[in-house]
Amino acid sequence: MRFIVKVLLTLLVVLIRSSHPVVGAAPGTWTLDDFEDGDLKSAPGLYWFALADDLAGGASEAKIEILTGGPAASPHVLGLTGRLSGRGSFAGTWVQLDRSGRTVNLGAFEGVRLRLKGSGRLQVGFRSGMINYMAEVDAGAAWRLVNVPFASLAPLGKVPEGTRWSADAVQVFGVTTPQIPRDEEGMAGDVAFEVDDVVLYGRGAGSAAPVATGPTGQVSIVTLTPLASIPSTGWIHLADDPARDGKMPALPDATRLEAIPSSADGILWLRMTLREPPHDRWIGVNAALDVDGDPANGQAWWGANSAFKFDRLVTVWCIRVAEGCQGYIGLADADQVASGTMVSGGAQGLRFAIDRERRAFILGVPRESLRLGKPEFRLVAAVGSALIYGDDVPGQGAAPLR
Repeated sequence: MRFIVKVLLTLLVVLIRSSHPVVGAAPGTWTLDDFEDGDLKSAPGLYWFALADDLAGGASEAKIEILTGGPAASPHVLGLTGRLSGRGSFAGTWVQLDRSGRTVNLGAFEGVRLRLKGSGRLQVGFRSGMINYMAEVDAGAAWRLVNVPFASLAPLGKVPEGTRWSADAVQVFGVTTPQIPRDEEGMAGDVAFEVDDVVLYGRGAGSAAPVATGPTGQVSIVTLTPLASIPSTGWIHLADDPARDGKMPALPDATRLEAIPSSADGILWLRMTLREPPHDRWIGVNAALDVDGDPANGQAWWGANSAFKFDRLVTVWCIRVAEGCQGYIGLADADQVASGTMVSGGAQGLRFAIDRERRAFILGVPRESLRLGKPEFRLVAAVGSALIYGDDVPGQGAAPLR
């Protein structure tokens, strides 16, 4: 209730201070974001993020920021700039519709309305499960008000016959350049577009809002750990891994694993050195641990080291935002992972950082959260993007610790 009141008060202040007409002010509508607060945090409480094919092993890049000078008297808009690589390339901006990443029911609405400015064709739509449902729209040099009825949304990619849009369980909204299959030629070169006043609209006379469905989601925001607070001594070498043996050449490639088994504050520290200097747009790290002393049980690891079985999984797949990193962050047991739950709490206890000077991802895990059954345990660490797995270390076997 406090969150809803805060959002309503924020919108009221915006309406009083600005002469720009907010397209979400009409009955039966819900404003996802009008950007008048000057940040990238949406009404549900999570941030917009840039998504390009670099997270899937491609070479395109994109960044988003708040720009000034929008349509009419609107002082702030979202702007995306990037570079498309050609084959399989895309770049866009997306946002979750619930503050923890839960699915929502959009049955009270008929479509989405937004203002766009850019060049060429764009796709506007939603992600439900593993499928994007999108409609193509034109973006021109001048601002345009675009209506996208839900009835115009179509599934992208290879989907089962008869797949149709449903408003019952939707997760994410996005605006993107056309999403091209990896083996097809697409646009190449610079790309830029701007977005403002994103509103869901319906026919109702009263207020409306998406209805969250299902249990609490797996998305959270965690502040990155300052490098100065990470121990500089006490690291021991655990394993090496050959360079250029990862799933995709463009994704992070782990070559060395080091650890501090237990620091003074009870943290297990892991440092994964990469072949290439990491950028700071996103981070993808896993630690799969066999904590019960029985190598025969647990969930089979999905990387090259498929013979290893884990009981406990640590995940940090996140994209940089103003407050730190937003994404799938936390721990889960093997049976939870097998059922599709990659994260089940523990996010705020984790420490993680990007060390560009050492070309490394660093992960800190409270030992008490590992639920160690015996003093000795084994682990495999992995790196990748905030979207997919890339490489593990060690590539075979597991690193023993106690």
